[in-house]
Amino acid sequence: MTAAQPSPYVAFEDILKRYHAAAGPSQLDGPLDAEAVLDDESGLLVQLQRSLENYMRANGASAAGPGTLGADEFQWLLLEHRTWGLIRAVYNNRLSPPPSTSAASVLAEDPYITPMDLTQHIIDDDADLSLWAMLIDHLQTRPLFSAPPPLEARHGYLPTTVRKTKTAKLTGSSNGSLDPDFSLRGSGTVAGEDATYQTPLLETLFDLVRHGELDHAVRVCEEGGEPWRAASIMGGRRWDMGGLTIERPELSPMTGNRARALWKQSCRAIAKNATLSSAERALYAALVSDLPSLLPACAGWEDQLWAHVAARLEGRIDERRKELGGFWESEDPTIDDERAAHGGLAEVFASIGSQSGPIAEASRNPLYVTQKQVLLGQSAEHLDAFADRLPSLPQSVPDALIGPLLRFFAHFVLVLRTLGQEVPESAANAILEAYLRVLERDDLSALVAPYAACLREGNGEESYARFLRSMPSSASLDEKRTALLRARDYGLDVATIATYTVRMVLHAAFEAAPSLAPGQPDITDMRVSISADDEALIRALEWLTIIPETLPEALARANEVARYFLATGQAHAAGALLHSLPDEVGVGEPNDEMEFADYARLFAVFDAHDAAHEVAAQKPKETASKIEQHAWAKRLLASIQHVADLTRDLLTSHWLAFTVMDTGKRGSARRRELRRIRQIFVADLVMRLHVLLMEHHRRFPQLLQDALDLTVLVADQEHAVYEEFIGRDADASRLIAYLEHVREASMSALAAGSSNPFRAP
Repeated sequence: MTAAQPSPYVAFEDILKRYHAAAGPSQLDGPLDAEAVLDDESGLLVQLQRSLENYMRANGASAAGPGTLGADEFQWLLLEHRTWGLIRAVYNNRLSPPPSTSAASVLAEDPYITPMDLTQHIIDDDADLSLWAMLIDHLQTRPLFSAPPPLEARHGYLPTTVRKTKTAKLTGSSNGSLDPDFSLRGSGTVAGEDATYQTPLLETLFDLVRHGELDHAVRVCEEGGEPWRAASIMGGRRWDMGGLTIERPELSPMTGNRARALWKQSCRAIAKNATLSSAERALYAALVSDLPSLLPACAGWEDQLWAHVAARLEGRIDERRKELGGFWESEDPTIDDERAAHGGLAEVFASIGSQSGPIAEASRNPLYVTQKQVLLGQSAEHLDAFADRLPSLPQSVPDALIGPLLRFFAHFVLVLRTLGQEVPESAANAILEAYLRVLERDDLSALVAPYAACLREGNGEESYARFLRSMPSSASLDEKRTALLRARDYGLDVATIATYTVRMVLHAAFEAAPSLAPGQPDITDMRVSISADDEALIRALEWLTIIPETLPEALARANEVARYFLATGQAHAAGALLHSLPDEVGVGEPNDEMEFADYARLFAVFDAHDAAHEVAAQKPKETASKIEQHAWAKRLLASIQHVADLTRDLLTSHWLAFTVMDTGKRGSARRRELRRIRQIFVADLVMRLHVLLMEHHRRFPQLLQDALDLTVLVADQEHAVYEEFIGRDADASRLIAYLEHVREASMSALAAGSSNPFRAP
């Protein structure tokens, strides 16, 4: 593929976007004027066809072969190109206004209207005939990269036979006949070279008639010295001339066959003549649409469809002309054909579907099925059926064709919507969501938003959120911002998308997380690095910090993740979470604000501990001056007292004991998690403070009294700190450990000369 020619995925999105931008709507499925979609030269569907053609040519495809494309992909693109052409033709026919006059009224007003003009009125007057005539026009256009079969250029009729016959007559060695029909009369034989040439000649003529190229067929006959055959092919043209009717008062040359009914009878006789070659019989069967004689020569699905429809079209027109009568019908009365085909397209497809072999296999091709359903006016039912098949596609469609198949159906949905046609919403959503997964799989992220916007009832936001969730966790904030805000250009609710994205990530993470183990977990050291999974969970919240509208949601989800970390003792991960959030996060529901503020107080205590330890580690050497040592001691004492103040404030503030307003299931779970976090960290904070005070009480004697006074706070019933030492599992080990620390502090007080174990000297 050349750099200048995008893939059909990119090209289709660009075409739809350009057409809708010109019309005003921002979404790819907004309503458009039918002419903008169906115009033969510049319509949207023609542009889709051209993009497929350009893509194939850019990859070296031609009549000679697929170029660099795979054989299956090449055949798919050819048939997709063909199918878009049929869809355009069908809806162009159906959306055209009905005729203002009927064939009967035209004939009553103008009894000398020519068969050519009357036939057109008959077709326009009948919806089925109009559709069939359109279908014949479509089927007679050659598919992309196809051409008539090659034929050796020859001049003259049976030149080798004629030359040999003349030579034999001159030499007297034979009485060969120069009668053009001598072979049929049994009066001679055709030279082998001429006999070999006749079959490809007739096959070429059949192909030209099959594709409506009658003028070309006539030229081939004339160049081959068979003007009589050229005349027989021209006999199918209906009689026409100007100057005889009201509609066309101007004079024009007389054209067509005034005895067309007799010509048709003669052609049918040739088609049924078993003494003629199958190629010649097929040629004349094609000229008059003699179905029994024509079908054996139709090897492809389109050939079969053309034969059936052409026969019905011809038969219905003859019936209608006979009913209407008129001057020219009396001049060239219709001759009934006892083998005329009856029924409509439903019967045609039933007949084609009953066959076996390649025709039956082609009848199951999704694109041929689409053509069939579009022609039958059952596009909505077809989309429902295809949506039901989506789960089984990997088992029934080659991997390389799943993407192109979903691309076609997704755009079929969008085209029907632009034309204002009925599209089942659930089926359309399923197909578009499947196409979004293809775009995500093929790394076409820039195309996801415009197609996600075409999902209905909120599905667009949810699908785009799934795409954002699939982005690597290492994506930068700027990359996330670009991807999220791109959805705004297509009418999607960016706040809803960000909310869905984060909720999906959290749901998956919490579902995969093990249940909380009973008992109190060990609290992870703040200096330990967080895992990659925890980092991805933290960074997922960035989606909610991009626009102001989602900041309250960011607060609620940050609390949820913090509870998850803290309930498992992962204080280091919860701390990393809080430090990662921008300052704007902190405003939301009252419960959320209180919870977030309490977490901030917890980590303020942890940070104060770290600061105290850092100051302690900066102890001056013994050789330092007294001023330096005094300054350090002063900073150390201040940092320890800061830790003590923050800890006491937290313990006396009913930390995380606020009333949760949510009375539902989520509220109950939240209350349990908050209670567990209190039990984990309240006792730990008391122990940390006690250890810190006792660690430095020899340098600062007043700290011993602070440690002993801490027991009063723990035992105070107003704050009930002691309850958090025991926990829901009634495990008193932490309380016992704390009391052992208190005993050692009391012994230190007594050893220092105090008579009261709870009073430092």
